[in-house]
Amino acid sequence: VNDTNPRSLIVRLCDVLSSLRIHGVVFEDDARSEAVAQILDFISAQTSEKGSTFLQLGSSTEQQLQVIFEVLEEYDWTAFAVVTTLFPGYEDFVGYVELLTDSSFIGWEHRGVLTLNLTDDPEGTRLRRQLREVSAQIRLLYCSREEAEAVFRAAREAGLAGPGYVWFVVGTNLGGSDQLPE
Repeated sequence: VNDTNPRSLIVRLCDVLSSLRIHGVVFEDDARSEAVAQILDFISAQTSEKGSTFLQLGSSTEQQLQVIFEVLEEYDWTAFAVVTTLFPGYEDFVGYVELLTDSSFIGWEHRGVLTLNLTDDPEGTRLRRQLREVSAQIRLLYCSREEAEAVFRAAREAGLAGPGYVWFVVGTNLGGSDQLPE
């Protein structure tokens, strides 16, 4: 499938999955499109059956959050805030954070959710102000790689990226680049 159009990709995958006895799906995304990873993550979540084995070479958002919460627990960092953009899947991300905190015996202090709209703030003025309003020093960020660069640039400018602040960035397509953001 050489088309990263979401509709074409979903239709093609559904056709293949419904017409053949499939034991696995392996994919490589040469376009490095975040949409492809999001679509495949969604399809895998919707098609999993009891007794099936799912081998995922990239960790899902839920798996990343489980590891992050283990780190938070280990360091006794129980107060945190969630920061997201409107990146696809952000509502599921927030829901999974709430599920993890509500079903835990740990006394998590969830200090709220800040959902950022980066499209109509080219100078980042509102973004810096919104980030300063977050009261937690531990922040769980869900966004795309490009959005993460904008958020961290604003956080640096607002003095929120140095000692005393811990950011965990969660997403399905954040790595794999030769150039690392500051």
